[in-house]
Amino acid sequence: MNIFLTIFNFFYEIFFGCSHERLTRPFTLQEQTYKVCLDCGNQVYYSPITMRPLSAREVRRMKAVQASEVRVMAPVSSTPSMIQPNERKSNAA
Repeated sequence: MNIFLTIFNFFYEIFFGCSHERLTRPFTLQEQTYKVCLDCGNQVYYSPITMRPLSAREVRRMKAVQASEVRVMAPVSSTPSMIQPNERKSNAA
């Protein structure tokens, strides 16, 4: 009987996938909140504002916004210490 249950679960996973019923508590890393499925290990993105998992559409929108962000780095200050490598060579032989 156990082998039939194993075979049934195998085909159920293939056709329907994991139902993500057993989830961890929400984690927030790098400004992304998610839960992890304890059965398959998949990340389920989670909204801390609405306290519910995000839909596939909301996840795509979130990733598109993050990909389109442009981060500008502060310019390096131009001080007299910026000397070309050729000028620092000594003439001692």
